[in-house]
Amino acid sequence: MTRSQLVLGPSQLNDLRTALAQLGQQADVYLAMIADFSGQDIVSWQNRHDLDTSSIAALAAGDMMATLEVGRMLGGKRACNLIVQEHDELTILIARVGEGLLLLLGTAKDVPLGWSRLALKRTGDRILAVIGSAAPSAPPPALSDDFASSFAAQLDSIW
Repeated sequence: MTRSQLVLGPSQLNDLRTALAQLGQQADVYLAMIADFSGQDIVSWQNRHDLDTSSIAALAAGDMMATLEVGRMLGGKRACNLIVQEHDELTILIARVGEGLLLLLGTAKDVPLGWSRLALKRTGDRILAVIGSAAPSAPPPALSDDFASSFAAQLDSIW
């Protein structure tokens, strides 16, 4: 199954940059980024210019994919919509936007989690309004049920 790359026009990219810049103008926001599930940085805003946004996008996508797979393996019926990482000096939130995008927000530790969640929700809605039908589809599961059961059966046969 192949998925098409997200293709956006200049006005759409400008609208996304504006949305992230508005988010970034809030106090103690360090980074706001839109990426796809393949780890491609689509648009980002940062208050520093030394961040490796390509690596951050790839790692955030991997984090979201791993979290989705852990949830599926544990019997989760609903896709993960938010990951919250609380570090000593900052908080990182990774929100799922639509089926194939994520929105990452890095803030100071003292920024209220409720504000961050609401900001992610509102910005996510703006992102979906901008990209419309260009939104990427959901990624396929990392492991199919057939593969998982066949693999388990093979392991059992070894012992």
